[in-house]
Amino acid sequence: MFVQIVAPSPAAAATAEPADCLRSFVFDANLAAQEASGDPAASSSPRRVLQRLQGSTESRTLLFGLTDSALGKAGELGLPVISAAEPSPEIDFDGFIHISLPLLEETDNADVECVLAADLLPLPGEELAPEALAVTRALAREALRLARELGRRTVQVGMLYPPDADFHYDPMSQAYTELGFTRKHSEHQMYVDITDTPPVLGAHVWPDYDIPEEFLDDVLRLLTLASTDAVFGDLSVEPIVWTRQRLQEAHARLRSRHAHTLLVAIIEDGRVVSLTELSRHSDADPEVCEWTLTVTDRAHRRRGLATRAKQHAQHAVGHHWPDVRRAYCSVADADPAMNALYASLGAHAISASSAYELTVYDG
Repeated sequence: MFVQIVAPSPAAAATAEPADCLRSFVFDANLAAQEASGDPAASSSPRRVLQRLQGSTESRTLLFGLTDSALGKAGELGLPVISAAEPSPEIDFDGFIHISLPLLEETDNADVECVLAADLLPLPGEELAPEALAVTRALAREALRLARELGRRTVQVGMLYPPDADFHYDPMSQAYTELGFTRKHSEHQMYVDITDTPPVLGAHVWPDYDIPEEFLDDVLRLLTLASTDAVFGDLSVEPIVWTRQRLQEAHARLRSRHAHTLLVAIIEDGRVVSLTELSRHSDADPEVCEWTLTVTDRAHRRRGLATRAKQHAQHAVGHHWPDVRRAYCSVADADPAMNALYASLGAHAISASSAYELTVYDG
């Protein structure tokens, strides 16, 4: 049977201790990501997932587990409910369903991650055992049912695998394709070694969205442009429109989650013409951060401005985050300019991923 794993009240969340059920989900998800990438830094943390379950103005996050244990009272979705924070019953799980529901854009979409329990994962090069295959099918079917129940009609899933493999490596691949999911987009995950780079003329660094008022409108315009021009293949996506309120809310989430960003801008003639951003989480590996966006104003492209922003970003990391050694990123296969940029920085590929999509209907 499936159970819903819910966050504690906002008042209790700050001091809540992640329960074993949440730790099991994070362990299983991290193990799958680390086996696909061969990189122990490919991981999340129970605390970060607990924060996501609190939700935000941008998205609602839900977590479900498949178990043989009999539990009691059902919640709003008709499933038994247990807490993601202690105290919570100790239960063995065969797998999990993690669902993210966008609330501002893409309000017809559900982003789904199905995770198979570690003891059901096959050894490298082996096929799923019949019991494990049955679990993946149960997870995928329930994910679709939940998406319909939650009022979403477009379900998107991701498959992760080593860079020299294909989607069949992912244990959920057969269950997804049997249900009719089709491939819409593909990316590679990489990292760049942070090197001692000299500062770049005309570059400015704004930690944690501390953006001077005179540049704020330029930054909002470029953040929106980054979303508009991002390469997502044939996925059903909508651009994010950045406003001052949205930036303030992002800043508030940043503080509440003890995360940090570095926004690096190239400024010419008093205008911001290129941006790149890095982020890091307080509970992540202290030696890693993540590239979250890079964008250049359309009128100023093909002048090497993004490369200059990236170079200064490495200088900024050395100054603001001296323990960081690597910056991770995910780049669309169909984005030759960004792939060439990361190649020039000496990026190392660690994994590949494909995004699949299915439209679900009532009944």
